[in-house]
Formats: sequence, C-alpha cells, structure tokens
Amino acid sequence: MSYFYISAAMFIVGSSVVVGKIITGDFPLFLASGLRFLVATLLLFPMGVYKRTLFSLSRHDWYIISTMAFCGQILFTILLLLGLRYTSGINAGTLTSTTPFFMALIAFAFLGERFSAWQIFGLLLAVGSIILLSIDTFRMILQGGKISWLGNLLILAAVGSEAVFLLFAKKLEKQLSGLELTAILSLLGFLLCLPPAIIEAAGFNFQALGVADIIAVFYFGAIYTDLAYICWFRGITGVSAAVASASTAVMPLSAALLSTFLLQEDISALQLIALLMAVSAILALASAENERNICDDSARNQMQKR
Repeated sequence: MSYFYISAAMFIVGSSVVVGKIITGDFPLFLASGLRFLVATLLLFPMGVYKRTLFSLSRHDWYIISTMAFCGQILFTILLLLGLRYTSGINAGTLTSTTPFFMALIAFAFLGERFSAWQIFGLLLAVGSIILLSIDTFRMILQGGKISWLGNLLILAAVGSEAVFLLFAKKLEKQLSGLELTAILSLLGFLLCLPPAIIEAAGFNFQALGVADIIAVFYFGAIYTDLAYICWFRGITGVSAAVASASTAVMPLSAALLSTFLLQEDISALQLIALLMAVSAILALASAENERNICDDSARNQMQKR
C-alpha cells in the first residue's frame, strides 16, 4: 500500500498543473490560494488535529513549519499559477520534475553535501531537459512569435521554493503524522493568504463563476492540498528513500498526459525527450541515494563487527 500512496500523491501533484490552468483564467492569485487553503482547513478541522498539535510544538518547529508554509504552499502555489499564465501545462509539468535537481543544489550550497557520480549524472540530465525546453522558446523568439520564457522562469522559481519546503521538512524535532502536518500547513497557508485575498475578493465578481471553477477550487483544497500530502506522508514511512525519490517520476508524467488529453495541448518531440530526460534524472538520483544507503549500511556493519 505504501507504493500506492506515494504514487497517488505524485499523480495528484502532477494533475495540479491542469487544474491550475482553469483557476488562473478565472481567479486572482491570492484569492485562489486563500480559497484553496480555506477548503483544506475546514475539511480537516472536525478531526481535532489542531487541538492536539497547535500547542505542543516547540519554537524551533514553529519556525520550520512557518517557513515550510511560506515557501512550499504560498510561494510555490503563487509562482506556479502565475507561471501557467505564460507557459503550457506540458512545459510546467516537465519543469516541476526537476525538483530533485534543486534539492541537490540547495543541499550543496547550504548544507555542505557533496555529489556522487550518479548524482552528477542525474543533475546533468535535469539540466539537459531544461535546455531542450528552451529550444522552442529561442525558436519562437527568432520567428517573432509568442514566447514563454517568463512562464518557464516562474515555474522554475516555484520548483526552487518547493525544494526548500522539502528540505525543511527534515528539520522538524517533533514527529508529526501526515494528517497533523497537513492540517497545520493548511491553516498557516490560509492565514498568510487572507489579507491580500480579502483585497482581491472586494472587487471580484463571484456571480461570474461557473461549476468548473467551484470544482477546481474544491479540488485544489481537498485533493491537491489535503489528500496528496496525507498520502505522501503516510506512504513514505513504508518505503526506502530511493523508492520515494523515484516515485516523483509520476508527477511529470501525470502533468504531461493530463495536459495532452484534457487541455488539448500538443506535445512536441523535444518536449517528449525533455520529459523522458527529466524522469531519467530522477531515477539516477534515486540510484545514487540507494547506493549511498548501501555504503552506509556496510560501514555500519563493519563498525559493529569491530
């Protein structure tokens, strides 16, 4: 079941690119984010998780969770939705698959980690996928067509924010369940979005919304925010780090497939190659993690024999 949970979580994350295309066309950014977190918070509130956890966290964990909420749920969502206004769902889905690359970059720059040969190979594949995506952009510039470099840049910035979110999750002192952590992050996300959301709501015509808009907001709150995070944290406890990392390959595949079938976007040969390279990069990084775990286990066994 652990494999099902983490795969389902990554499929949901990939689908957010498609649903995000609907939201960006009809909602202001902060209002969309505020409604998303409101739905997520209200759905989890009856479960009593807030009463159990809000007053049991240390100052250190509050700092970590607040940073996670800002980077992973506010900054990531806003940059993603804004980027989708200027680039395609397929491009966005492929670029979001470079999350392991940004995590490794941040770990190298701020945590002092060094890369193995497999990790370097994975990073080169990830960079190669981004370069391939940029070829169409450069071609459009030369032809005087509509370019998507701004959208691609915003998506990459969103991925960087998500990478910070994932790294900070490892810094928590108190062990929280997926339900508890999701509930707190949803509440903080709503509070952070509330002031600008109120300003945007004052001049927004809610009567112009259709059924698809309401479903999209509910999906972002109930499925993308609550269900995906709960599935991820529940599944990750039963699999190795290598398997968890490899499962993120489901995310770009989900985004690309759903963008093709639901948004009627055409996928080019270069985009397909870039997508495959991004997935290969994730698998290479997972192999590097597995190799490091084996070395660590071997060294630990040697120490025990001594």
